[in-house]
This record gives sequence, C-alpha cells and structure tokens, in this order.
Amino acid sequence: MFITRLFFLVKSFFLSLFFPACCKLPVSERELLWCLTGKDIEVSTPFGFLSGTLLAVKRDYIVLLDETDTQVLVRFAKIETVRSLA
Repeated sequence: MFITRLFFLVKSFFLSLFFPACCKLPVSERELLWCLTGKDIEVSTPFGFLSGTLLAVKRDYIVLLDETDTQVLVRFAKIETVRSLA
C-alpha cells in the first residue's frame, strides 16, 4: 500500500511539474478530479460517502482505493460533491 501511494505521489508531482496550467483553473468536474489524482478525497453519492485515494479518472467513472485496499468505481453521474482530505 505504501508503494502504491508513493507511486501516485511521484506521478502527481511530475504531472504538476510538466503540466502546471492544468491544475490552476479546473473547468469541469473531470479536470478537477484529474488534478486530485493520487490524493485522499471524499466523494458523496446518493448512496452515501466514499473516501480513499483517487487512483484514476476514466471517461465516465473514477477509481478510488479505500481503507481496505479495495478498488471502488464511481460513475460521474452519481457524484454529488468532492472534498479533498489533504
């Protein structure tokens, strides 16, 4: 788990280093979530709250790694709010 988090931390660092403009003013929810890749977030859905490390932002869903090291897929259509925990 530590290696996974370290990998996403290094990935986030290099993305912000090479593409700094993308994280300055996110335009859409997808761009905002893309800038939060590798960070701990909390997402609210109609079914409850989900929290964990954001692993990936795909075309119509996101992938979270929760506290039990389980990957959780959440569709964009079901996301109500996003909160960064860091």
